[in-house]
Amino acid sequence: MDSPQQALSDRHGNGDAPGLPQCPIVEQFRPTVVFPCDTLPRTGRASGCFDSVDVMEKIENHFNQVDPTQSFRSLVLHGPSGVGKSIIAMRYAEIKLKRGEVDVVFWIDSQTENSITLSFEHMVENFELQYDCAPYRRYPNNGALIMNWLQYPLGVEFRRSGSIIRRECRWLIIYDNAEDTELIHPRYWPNASQGQVLITRRSPTFASDIADGGLEITAPDPVAPSRSIIRHLSTQIGSELKHNNTASAHELSQEISGHALALSHMAWFLDRHTGSTDESRKPDWEHPSQAYGISGNKSIDALWELSFKSLDEYSSAILSVLCFLQPDNVPLDLFEPKNISNWPDTLSFCIDRPAFSEAIEKLVTLALIKIDKESRTLSLDRLVQTSVKNFLGIAGRETSFNDAVVVVSQAFPRRDSDVAQLYLMWERCSVYLPHVLSLKDCFRDVLKECPGFAVRPSYCDLNNACQRYLLEINAYSDLEDLIEVNTMALNTLSPESQTIALQGSLTSHKGQLFIRLGRTEEGVEWLRKSYEIRSHDVPFNDRESAWAAENLANGIATLNNFTEAIEWYERARDHWQTWSNQQAVGTGEWPACIKKSMAMALIWSGDSIRARNMADMALAQIQSTTPYNWAMAAYTHFAVGTIDRHGRNFEAAEAHFMEAQNSWLEGNQLRTDPFNAACMYRLGCNALDQGKLEAAVKHLQDARYITEMRKDQMVAEHMRCLFKLSEALEQEPRGEGQARRLRETAEQLLRQRVPQADFPGLAATYDQLVNILWR
Repeated sequence: MDSPQQALSDRHGNGDAPGLPQCPIVEQFRPTVVFPCDTLPRTGRASGCFDSVDVMEKIENHFNQVDPTQSFRSLVLHGPSGVGKSIIAMRYAEIKLKRGEVDVVFWIDSQTENSITLSFEHMVENFELQYDCAPYRRYPNNGALIMNWLQYPLGVEFRRSGSIIRRECRWLIIYDNAEDTELIHPRYWPNASQGQVLITRRSPTFASDIADGGLEITAPDPVAPSRSIIRHLSTQIGSELKHNNTASAHELSQEISGHALALSHMAWFLDRHTGSTDESRKPDWEHPSQAYGISGNKSIDALWELSFKSLDEYSSAILSVLCFLQPDNVPLDLFEPKNISNWPDTLSFCIDRPAFSEAIEKLVTLALIKIDKESRTLSLDRLVQTSVKNFLGIAGRETSFNDAVVVVSQAFPRRDSDVAQLYLMWERCSVYLPHVLSLKDCFRDVLKECPGFAVRPSYCDLNNACQRYLLEINAYSDLEDLIEVNTMALNTLSPESQTIALQGSLTSHKGQLFIRLGRTEEGVEWLRKSYEIRSHDVPFNDRESAWAAENLANGIATLNNFTEAIEWYERARDHWQTWSNQQAVGTGEWPACIKKSMAMALIWSGDSIRARNMADMALAQIQSTTPYNWAMAAYTHFAVGTIDRHGRNFEAAEAHFMEAQNSWLEGNQLRTDPFNAACMYRLGCNALDQGKLEAAVKHLQDARYITEMRKDQMVAEHMRCLFKLSEALEQEPRGEGQARRLRETAEQLLRQRVPQADFPGLAATYDQLVNILWR
């Protein structure tokens, strides 16, 4: 088994394809958390909301309706912004949890694709979901895991009164702010026979389209909100208020139509500034038309304006930046300058930590933001974000957007030129990723309202850094969208600001993305362009050109043009050695990463001797380098395993494939990554080579679980799994029917990809379409 061409004569030559196992994916994924549990927002508990007993009764009545066909029920809470839909949903969940009527509550922030992804990530982390006894963590298929778990409700264990009880899980999902239904349906909509779903949104149409029913949430009777104001102020002031203040509170609640967020904010604001509802209401609300409104209620708009105008310079600067970030879980360390010279002048006070703390405290006191001191994070309501943006005006939004870019850019990790990777910084990257993606969405909005807006080069640099991270975690949808926005942003810069570094990285990431999506020819062209761009750098940057040459070589090798690919690997080596020979240490050395990649091309070209020497050198170099790069170790063990399998040394191959998988999972535990699927796949192929049918089927089914999640993006990886699993199953006494169906699906996918493909019944035909990195 020295090459794909030679492998065509060997039935089990190389890769192939897992198919759908007989049991659902959820049987491989299981929660270990103690029930009951929830993922309700930590900084937004609803215990202090105004009374809404009648609404709760209507929700209960809807879910208690008996359907003889199924017990799955869904309800839309719809109404204008600010009337308290989210608070009501949260309160309902808290009541159900307190009564012991549900075991788990999932809260999904459904405003954007990014917020939905983050919600599922938090679910997996808080729910402690596991896969084969190893934690299953982030990006990008946590949603599929949760949906599968809900579809096949297994018995769950939970403690109550000192006893462990096991029964079917009772769950509630809340889709909050689900204005764009296509974001959640059908991809993230439970296909279940039991459970409850609550949706909050402004429009009622979702109810008739998908949900069982809808409930309109209107501004509550002002008497209840006025009691809320009086109760809050009484508690804060420590004495009962006079009758005239009670009457004024009633008037105020009528003025703002009972909007929940505004009521809470008003109570805090009045307490902070006057302690009297009668004396503080008139000045601004006599001229509501001056407010920068978004609510449709002039009194509410005036309330926001009054609040924003009351802020001092420091608090205003912080809030202006926050309105461009993901509203939940904003790390406080974003406001800790790393480079004073590039820090915005408007945020220079952040260096003075007491001044910064005082500004944060004022925002908290005014109920404009919330703080979780345990996690050191901030959060704010989206209505506040939108109101702040409107209050700022176009010029203010442009300035604050650029300030937010600097804040996030200084915190987001950058790759080391010596390594060109972010694998060792994934944890930090994941913290700031939501805010980079929020800036991406905000940039589109700013550019739309002001076509002449020009970003600073630091924004493109931040996007390039994040693109590298998204590439490493194989988050292709987010990566594709960020590349599109970054291209738009780069085009707003002057020609002299569009540096070689900015253009070279952007084109490189676009090329690498295309290759991973199976658009290899397009990808290679973009990578050629990236190398060409780097060649014009003055002075010439040998290190960056070395990485550009390696990326191009990987693409060409994926096209199976191995002679040219090896020439580009050698060019990458030469570039690096040119740079290395100018250094005081490490003269003449070149990265193990390039050696590993070159070894993969060599073994698939049939040069097993050179491949072995190159892979052994790479592995020795990685193992002697600190810090230990678990990702490169995993890829290199995979390369050595591939070489051993081609040499029919199956035991050694199995050991290296296992080590590759273990190193990958110990480093980041991202089990849905294509590389982990490749490890499982190769373990299955290796077992089948040895006649270990049971082990082969298990490994190939495990691989197929993962490729199934990405089958629309990574077709080649999926169809080879289907094909190889069909080969294994056809050797089982009762597996012929399933094997035939899997084979037919694999060949159908092959014909769609390569209409004139030869030898559809051989594994190597499928292997030749797979990325060289995990072929």
